[in-house]
Amino acid sequence: MKKINYLEIDGRLLRLFLIVFEEQSVTRAAARLDLTQSAVSHGLEKLRKIIKDPLFVRSGRGITATYVAEQMVEDVRGLLRNMRSLSEPRGFKLEAVAGKFVIAASDILWPLLLSDLFIAITAQSPNLDLRIVNAGPDATNSLREGHFDLVLTPILPQGSEFKQQKLFEDEYVCFFDPKCTNAPKTLDDYLSRHHARIVFSTIETNLIDQLLSTMGKNRRVALQVPSFAGLPGLMKGTELIALLPSSIRESIMIDFDVAPSPVMIDDLKVYQIWHSRDDDSPLHEWIRIFLKKLALKI
Repeated sequence: MKKINYLEIDGRLLRLFLIVFEEQSVTRAAARLDLTQSAVSHGLEKLRKIIKDPLFVRSGRGITATYVAEQMVEDVRGLLRNMRSLSEPRGFKLEAVAGKFVIAASDILWPLLLSDLFIAITAQSPNLDLRIVNAGPDATNSLREGHFDLVLTPILPQGSEFKQQKLFEDEYVCFFDPKCTNAPKTLDDYLSRHHARIVFSTIETNLIDQLLSTMGKNRRVALQVPSFAGLPGLMKGTELIALLPSSIRESIMIDFDVAPSPVMIDDLKVYQIWHSRDDDSPLHEWIRIFLKKLALKI
């Protein structure tokens, strides 16, 4: 039988190991890699012989990584990053970059950050296209699978493969149409009003409702929308009030008055999240630095 040695480890084998580690499932890893389950199993068996460890063992209906696999994973990520850098041109030149960069972000961030980013990309990297999509509840899964390059979100992901950086903090304030109503004076006054809220998923609750629930309180949500963009047009000319981040006061909510939040709620923290495979990408780093500089002005 042919002796297998470490020189037979290639990038495809390392990526296969990493995907199985992240998915904790041969079936899901095969779907993500667009391979058959038998091909994934064959690759794992080859790697097991080289490493001299089972790497993954059965656990209930799935599999779990062995101690050796847990110790390997960061080294594997580093090797894959180094392999990727070998294929990139030496000396990063932004003007020479082509292709597309995909950012998942709520529409509240489009005028705050992404408008200036697009202007900069247009001026400095004319062959790079920007794609902006809504950051839904499964945004980090799409980031893991390589569908997104960057996610801007207040939700920190689970998983050691993700990197994060806080961009800014924003306080919540109460918005209302001064021609139709006034600012709530107390918490009870606030709770007695008709409210508008933004919910990004099919679950009919958000951070404010969850906080009120812990206080044994609730509110009448007369209007619910899935994004920020359409809310001003629906609130204008009504008695609706809404607790929203203060940063949109000078953009989409410019025609509304604001008052301090009657609910004691922590500031909104917005992060940029990326996968560790992109940690050393020059383009990725340039965009992250640019967004952080923009965020400092908010």
